[in-house]
Amino acid sequence: MTSLRPAAGTDVPRIVELVQAAYRGQGGWTTEAHLVDGHRTDAAEVRAMLADPAVTLLVATGDGNGADDGGTGLDCASAAERVLGCCYTRREAPDEHGTVRAELGLFAVDPAAQGAGLGGRLLEAQAASLAADGVDVLVIQVLQSRPELHRWYERHGFTGTGQAVPFAGDAALLKVEGLEMDIMERPLPVDGRVARPSV
Repeated sequence: MTSLRPAAGTDVPRIVELVQAAYRGQGGWTTEAHLVDGHRTDAAEVRAMLADPAVTLLVATGDGNGADDGGTGLDCASAAERVLGCCYTRREAPDEHGTVRAELGLFAVDPAAQGAGLGGRLLEAQAASLAADGVDVLVIQVLQSRPELHRWYERHGFTGTGQAVPFAGDAALLKVEGLEMDIMERPLPVDGRVARPSV
């Protein structure tokens, strides 16, 4: 069984560990070890997220078998349970058209728990919470040369914008020179309708 809840300060070491395993380890399909060296995050960055009122950081906890209890909302879970996944969103101020966006990031599932739907559940919990809070568009930056990740996000309602931004970390860590981050967006439903991103 797995449960979703807001992250706590006691979760920070485990969040750092699982993000490193998911993005820089040798196991799991989300690894970027062949493209990027170094650490994906650190404790200071995660603590800063927890202190930021614009950020919602969720964790999935459970017994490690990746089973889904079928729920769609946030459940109560003991901080002593093993953290199997995490993701954050940072809400932005409305743009000149009044559109509110939120960035999705630090999205990781323990390689041992991948393939059981946990990532999708985390994503949908964030999307539902943001939509209820008036966010119109969910945005993510996806490293280029990761077609399997692009396809996963497309299956979950994201589309490419045709825009790219420089690699968010230290460019010296890139194993493939010039890699950038492709921007993808997903409109969120508002009162039963789907908001349309401003152009």
